[in-house]
Amino acid sequence: MRVTILPDRKHQDVAARTVADLLKALGMHSDAHLVIRRDEILTRDVRLREDDEVEVWPVISGGAT
Repeated sequence: MRVTILPDRKHQDVAARTVADLLKALGMHSDAHLVIRRDEILTRDVRLREDDEVEVWPVISGGAT
């Protein structure tokens, strides 16, 4: 599948069956990244297809001090 890694917009082709497998293949922790297909945030157990195009976004948190 085609993966776009943000915020750098780096493209990579990855073979993975689930979102968890995808993040593992990319060396990314699931608590620190969101995987998005079209406008849907995917959970770790969602099955992926070879023709999927997904984006991986880092989770950014913060608040007032």
